[in-house]
Amino acid sequence: MPGVRPPVVKQSLDVDPIPLHPSTWGWWLFIGVVWVLFKPISIGTSRKWGKSLAHVIKRISPKRFNVIRRNLELVFPDMDIDARESLAQRNLEETIAGYFEAAYIMLHGYDSVSSNCEIRGRETLDSALAEGKNVLLIGAHFTCLESCGCALGTDAPVDIVHRRQNAVVGNYLILRHRRKIFASVIDRDDRKGLSQAFADKTRQRIVWTGPDQDMGHQRSVFVPFLGVEKTATLKVTSRIATRYDMTPVFVEFSYQEADPKWIVHYRSIDNFPTGDQVADAATLNRIIGESVQRKPEQYYWIHRRFKSLEDGTTRKY
Repeated sequence: MPGVRPPVVKQSLDVDPIPLHPSTWGWWLFIGVVWVLFKPISIGTSRKWGKSLAHVIKRISPKRFNVIRRNLELVFPDMDIDARESLAQRNLEETIAGYFEAAYIMLHGYDSVSSNCEIRGRETLDSALAEGKNVLLIGAHFTCLESCGCALGTDAPVDIVHRRQNAVVGNYLILRHRRKIFASVIDRDDRKGLSQAFADKTRQRIVWTGPDQDMGHQRSVFVPFLGVEKTATLKVTSRIATRYDMTPVFVEFSYQEADPKWIVHYRSIDNFPTGDQVADAATLNRIIGESVQRKPEQYYWIHRRFKSLEDGTTRKY
């Protein structure tokens, strides 16, 4: 039997005040233009616009594209150069398309795309909930993160860990959108809030976190990830699962181009945690790596994933 989940009281949508300082007026004007452009179109059209814009961005601002190119060179060193270049271009297209589909959903609401979302492996989450413990839902950063996140948040009362954006208007709008979808949104730097969510026994919590980004030397161990033998990988994930006695589940996001749909796939994690933070980090990297290999063009390669080196220095991109 699935775990019994009592009704969830969601966070207020207006926890943060609306940013109206004159320094934000340019952002609000930009949002208004986006609203006018996106309101009458379909999400398929918004994705096409994003892919077209990717080619422009590559030409006028190649810096981010070179990050993608460098990451792919590191993880797929044996891939044919032309094939890798094509993969980098497709990844940039999916990245910008992901931004556009996120903007579309924020303007139109999740209901506008819910019929094109599919949940797979739900029995895995049900089995974890049946243990009666809080669930640590471990994910990764894919280009369809926001769209699949909406499907995830409506499928189950999930609490997510959020990284505050530097752009205050963007951060406000993203938070407001996510608070409509998820049981709660917890700031990544709010250690007290995170600890309370992990330890909460007043209801059965499902807490999503994406531990697949480079967070620096001090918080990491260095273990293999795809073709990179020593990759900075957060060591705290297995410690959280152990300390708070949480059941781990992996969740994979992907976009299916043919018969367009966004797919959320719950997968079990075997032999985790073990108490060995290095082995546990390697296990997560293996699972995430397998997920990436299924849709390499949809991983968030625009992030400097391999910036930190084991000797304390940083890799230049």
